[in-house]
Amino acid sequence: MDRIDEIILERIKRDTVSGEELSEILGISRSAVWKRIRKLEEYGYTIDRNRKGYRLKEGSDLLLPYEVRPYIKTNWLGKNYIFFEEIQSTNSFARENDYPDGTVVVAESQTAGRGRKGRKWISVPHRGIYASIILKRNINPYVLPVFSLLFPLAVRNVLQEVSGLEVKIKWPNDLYVNGKKIAGFLIETDLEGNTVQKIVAGFGMNINQTEDELSWILDTATSLHIETGNIFDRKSTLGKILVELEKRIDSFSPEDTIREINEGLLWKGEEVCIPDENVHGKLLGVDNYGGVKILMENGVKSFYSGDLSLRKVQKKG
Repeated sequence: MDRIDEIILERIKRDTVSGEELSEILGISRSAVWKRIRKLEEYGYTIDRNRKGYRLKEGSDLLLPYEVRPYIKTNWLGKNYIFFEEIQSTNSFARENDYPDGTVVVAESQTAGRGRKGRKWISVPHRGIYASIILKRNINPYVLPVFSLLFPLAVRNVLQEVSGLEVKIKWPNDLYVNGKKIAGFLIETDLEGNTVQKIVAGFGMNINQTEDELSWILDTATSLHIETGNIFDRKSTLGKILVELEKRIDSFSPEDTIREINEGLLWKGEEVCIPDENVHGKLLGVDNYGGVKILMENGVKSFYSGDLSLRKVQKKG
């Protein structure tokens, strides 16, 4: 979708407009106007056609720039908004291309979506929110582990607001509802010496997926729709997330971030393990440097690597 498409939508949203009039306004042929209308219908717009011309009846549910822009009430985040119907990975695209600070890359579907440790993220088309944010700013590398936590924290707060569900943060970068994963994050950083060149924060969240669409992972994953029975407006939800993220990035406080993470931490006070490190103990919380604190037989120890997998210990019997 480009500026010509947006002009067409603006015109036919207000009144019925003939193909001839649109042709004159846009400086293109009537045949080109017709092809544009067809393309808009493929994007999900419902357009009434009659002898007088074209009239927009219903907008698209896709996360198109034209649809999402009214909800992006930010100062800088998302003002450069890149949309794909399908892409291999929004994170890969964001890392491989040079876009300005605050750029948001959104896709309806990812064919090679990635999670931590190279795991595949399944992106059901038109049901979730799959996006990456590009940041180019002077972040102290030593606070990056804490800074990375503000992304799941911000999304968690918005998902709780729109759904009324209790959303928990699984360290270091997953969100859970009723013991099942509902969102995941992949934070990738380009460093040059001790200077942060670029941060790409990718997130995928399950919004309107049905049980059938997640049938093969229903034991570990869920969606807002599955948990509530409601259909959620993805456009306004994405807008709220960008507003919340901008606010937290602009006023980033490591102390406040850690405090809020600990308030919503999954399994806090329960027995957990880190199989890769042969660790077993009680989860105390997240420390001031973004690591997870575990009380073991030989005392309290913190773990920091985002490649570690924290799991709850299942009680026998």
